Amino acid sequence: MNFKHIHTEENINNFIFLENELIFQKEDSVYNFSNKNSVINKLKYKHIFFDSNFIYSHPILYTKEGVIVREFTDDQAFIFFINPIKDYVISIKSKTNFKERAYSIFLNDNLIRNLPFKEYFILKKYFIKNKVFLLSSDNSIIYFYDIFNSNEDCQYDLETYFHQPAQIMEGRVLVSNNKIIFFAHTEDWSNYATFVLDAQTGEVLFTTQEMGMKLITYNDFVYQIQRKAIKILDPKNLKIETIDVSTYCDEQSIFLDDHTVFFYKDKLYTLAREQRSDVYNIWVIFNLKSQQFEHREDMFISPKKKKDEKNKMFINDIQANDNLVAIRCSDNLYIFEKELDE
Repeated sequence: MNFKHIHTEENINNFIFLENELIFQKEDSVYNFSNKNSVINKLKYKHIFFDSNFIYSHPILYTKEGVIVREFTDDQAFIFFINPIKDYVISIKSKTNFKERAYSIFLNDNLIRNLPFKEYFILKKYFIKNKVFLLSSDNSIIYFYDIFNSNEDCQYDLETYFHQPAQIMEGRVLVSNNKIIFFAHTEDWSNYATFVLDAQTGEVLFTTQEMGMKLITYNDFVYQIQRKAIKILDPKNLKIETIDVSTYCDEQSIFLDDHTVFFYKDKLYTLAREQRSDVYNIWVIFNLKSQQFEHREDMFISPKKKKDEKNKMFINDIQANDNLVAIRCSDNLYIFEKELDE
């Protein structure tokens, strides 16, 4: 598999692939890019917020995974419309003052619950069946709220396990197979573990130190990218598989990195660095089905100059679709197109 560089866009704020289209924000304007004719079109939307699952504007911009997001400028800043539950539409409204967030749950625009905490944040993927989840501002407590029955609320405090102050790493909580999954550690990092909780009861089903740090979900599995291995947790049976990629890494003299990870159609796009370097300027593609690497690309500031440490371009983000790979280095977006097999 080979790619060719077809376009560079400077001064990019954010970008995302949605509905097989590359969309990016530059200053206060939004654009899309099509590789069919390499044309960049300016869209009429503004006030864009980008997320791994959706972007939104006013009134409605794009949807992904059943999420529609609207922006308001009055007392309610955002309304999140989630997949219908039993033919009802569940939404959550929050106040504009983010320092004192207050959430309310609506069923077909009828208020059914007010959530009492102002200092907590709703998790990005915050619905499983009838549950909504909030995370404390210090990342130490997860609150489970039943949408319809306030008598079934519960919480999980990390101090119960660690017996000392602890926090969820970067507040990153995953949702898969009716389970809540996260990696947590004590303040001094003397103890740590990955947790799997029952999303309905908050019960701890499984803990492990075999995998952790920056976890990511894809196709209901949980992945961790290690320097020379890929760990996969199956939340259904709580078993961990290890894909050893040390042979490829040693041959290429590289280490993999979990700084930015992207999955698309059974392919893993992630960063790498040379074993004697601290700069993650390499992106690789790993085929999860064949368990083989399909591509490696090095990013340099000036490709024609000496390929040393000063010339390496630090990669901040990577995304892809069927034909394109978009790499963000600082504020520049580099677009690569897949070359057709002859």
